[in-house]
Amino acid sequence: MNDSLPASAELQRLLDLAVDLSRQAAEVHRQRQTGEVNPKSTATDLVSQVDHDAERVITAGIRRARPDDGILGEEETLIVGSSGLQWVIDPLDGTVNYLYGFPNYSVSIAIELDGLPIIGVVYDTSRDKMYRARIDSTATSNGQSIGVTSCTDLSTALLGTGFAYESSTRGQQALVLTKLLPQVRDIRRTGSCAIDLCLVASGRLDAFYETGVQWWDVAAGLAIIRAAGGVAVYEPLQKRVLASGPLLWQQLCETVNQAEIVTDHKDPPPSATI
Repeated sequence: MNDSLPASAELQRLLDLAVDLSRQAAEVHRQRQTGEVNPKSTATDLVSQVDHDAERVITAGIRRARPDDGILGEEETLIVGSSGLQWVIDPLDGTVNYLYGFPNYSVSIAIELDGLPIIGVVYDTSRDKMYRARIDSTATSNGQSIGVTSCTDLSTALLGTGFAYESSTRGQQALVLTKLLPQVRDIRRTGSCAIDLCLVASGRLDAFYETGVQWWDVAAGLAIIRAAGGVAVYEPLQKRVLASGPLLWQQLCETVNQAEIVTDHKDPPPSATI
């Protein structure tokens, strides 16, 4: 265990605060005061007043309780801290689902130390399901311990994925899936990357793979999967996340990499991982 990690009692206080703030953000979700809905990166990438209001609630709570911590939020919050800890916030992951009233949207809150997520909370507000983890303990869902599957063969694996908002990127992702689909049991796409990662952690999916995701989409989920006994890696240069149980990991990585090479006709660039 990293010697610079906060003590167990401090980790629990951080986790409790993240859980409390996720519940406060969930109240914003439930009010459904979407206000004006605007596009962000593309016409299909939407942001509502709920996104902004939920992020403000979380940020204000952190500033009151932890004024020295840094904060990175999807909706443009960037506060440089001095404590060495940074909160990573997605106040409404699955905005399109939320606007359509389609289940699968969540609050995602992580706390990282030197780039390592040490606390993860994902609150599936569409189903009132709270996933949580800290680096020195197990992962839970509504208080019950969870764990990844023991799947060993990709041909019997249920694979989750997602798609980017930019149309040409979606087209490339679809080509990759044509190579992956014949090699897996089936594929699911829910529309909330944070929830998908928690589905891996709780054994509802055997594996997950997506490109085009941001750090705030995955940071909490990585912490939860790792605490649930799984393997999860984020590659920031490629904006790619892969996750599975340890017995499936090598096969998942090799198969996804090969599918990307075949469809892209070039070797993938080297990239760092988190």
